[in-house]
Amino acid sequence: MQGRNLPECIQACRMGNIICALQRNAGNTPAKAAVTGGRVSLTWSELQDEVLAVAAHLQGSRALGLLMENSPAWIVTDLSAIHAGIMNVPLPGFFSDEQIHHAVHDAQLDTVITDDPGRVRALFPVGREVSLVIAGKPCVQLFFSLEHAEKEHSHTIKVTYTSGTTGSPRGVRLSLKMLETVADSLTLAASAVNEDRALVLLPLSILLENIGSVYVPVLAGAEILVPDPADLGLTGSSRVDAELFAMAMQKLRPTAMILPPQLLKLLVALAEQQLLPDSLRFIAVGGAPVGMALLDAARDAGLPVYQGYGLSEACSVVALNTADNHYLGSVGKPLPHIGVRINGSGEIVVTGASFNGYLNEPAGDSQAELATGDLGYLDEEGYLYITGRIRNRIITGFGRNVSPEWIESELLSHSLVAQAAVFGNELPHLVAVLVPASQEVDSEDIESVIEEVNERLPDYARIGDYIVASAPFSITSGELSVSGSPCRAAIEQHYFEQIYNQPEVRNAQVL
Repeated sequence: MQGRNLPECIQACRMGNIICALQRNAGNTPAKAAVTGGRVSLTWSELQDEVLAVAAHLQGSRALGLLMENSPAWIVTDLSAIHAGIMNVPLPGFFSDEQIHHAVHDAQLDTVITDDPGRVRALFPVGREVSLVIAGKPCVQLFFSLEHAEKEHSHTIKVTYTSGTTGSPRGVRLSLKMLETVADSLTLAASAVNEDRALVLLPLSILLENIGSVYVPVLAGAEILVPDPADLGLTGSSRVDAELFAMAMQKLRPTAMILPPQLLKLLVALAEQQLLPDSLRFIAVGGAPVGMALLDAARDAGLPVYQGYGLSEACSVVALNTADNHYLGSVGKPLPHIGVRINGSGEIVVTGASFNGYLNEPAGDSQAELATGDLGYLDEEGYLYITGRIRNRIITGFGRNVSPEWIESELLSHSLVAQAAVFGNELPHLVAVLVPASQEVDSEDIESVIEEVNERLPDYARIGDYIVASAPFSITSGELSVSGSPCRAAIEQHYFEQIYNQPEVRNAQVL
């Protein structure tokens, strides 16, 4: 790979470097499985050859957009951008056309590699096109010039967009050094080894999945399992076929994976029915608050679940429980490269893991303190606890401060509740907007859930009323974020009249 006019940061390869790890794996275990997809598998030698071939097509480009479903081809293209030293902007397929259009212009992309060229052509005037076959997948590389595309984003190798909601998402600029630092820390925290089989469940355009399920396995020399989403029983942002999912787990026998809380609920149910393989050793869960009842159920089912916490501006992961350092209910201890303190407002502030700033805004200082906007505390042993978001904090009509994430996590621990959002600013009681787990869940069931949850809560934090949502929260409706947490402003606007014009309190006694 030397002598290919690669940027200095890539040529100065070290053992912890992602591309050097790829080289090392291809040299030491060339015939070992590296990436296994639904229809094609690549050894480490084949993966390296594919990366070199796509990187050659990227020469002369300055910024790549990657719009593709989960597949070995996505992984190849992502690694190729690192190899070529150009800025890569994963474009989530669940983004609206308006958001895709914004991201391409905001990042000043001059090329896009996609398995859905029709969507790109409908949004932009395309110049030259090149047909590619990447890891067995037909793709197209589209070239186009945008006005004022002369700006360079120095030291930025990846841009991740922070929001899947309506409006214009912001591009978080990340350096290769930061990506590698976090990936190195996660490799150690998860005790990743080359015998691992890391299963990709979330869209690879999500930074956490990109780092945890691609870069960590590459560094460890482990196999990446990236089946077609349909083969996993996953449809859209919130639907899953439990039977298909269980069959896929039995067939793939993964050792490690990353889950949002909603999929953890399914995993617990399958474990209780003894429908999971005995291969699992590290299940990271994050993206939204996890209730203690669900964590207890996972522990009782024998699942190796480790809760973590992070944000895109800190390159995805700040803290994580591990096999050696694990305290149920916490999000673990900060990763080795990160410093954490709690300021006078109860806000979590991190150092040593900051981003390079947002696209088209002043550059940031990667060593500066980063105020996360999250509320929490550190215990005497150094474990971090999250209590909510500053901007989400509810002040009730009685002047009590309540973090809705706390109540939502308790609701979501129940198998009958699929999604929940809690409101109550200036109200005498809290109101929950709920999405039942199935059409069979009736009002009597919901009232039973609320009664059960309220018994675990202090009087000021109890739910006084509920609304059954007219449809599940989704990314496309703007009511669900990329990470799986509710987008409160959109939900509140949708159900405003029902939330704030309640004639009476029902289903709970509010003191």
